[in-house]
Amino acid sequence: MIASNYRKFPEALALQMPLQFGRLLVWATSRPTTRILRAIRAERGAAFKAAGRVAYPERKSTPQWVRDAAKASRALGLRVKALCMGLVYSG
Repeated sequence: MIASNYRKFPEALALQMPLQFGRLLVWATSRPTTRILRAIRAERGAAFKAAGRVAYPERKSTPQWVRDAAKASRALGLRVKALCMGLVYSG
């Protein structure tokens, strides 16, 4: 049934399954392999930078209370481990 519909209306199949025949957007690859593609990528990067479209992420600092809580948690874990090891070898 579905195949017969696609035989009657081949444009419906073309709309349902867009296939990539060939290389699309060859200049937008992350690692260009030819000299001309490297030049295109360099020009594109310079244009984005000049337009202010390149934004580097700012590193967020961890609050001091989180660092203190993590330090206390590690210390508690070490104390519990030491006590458990003492129980294992004392028996």
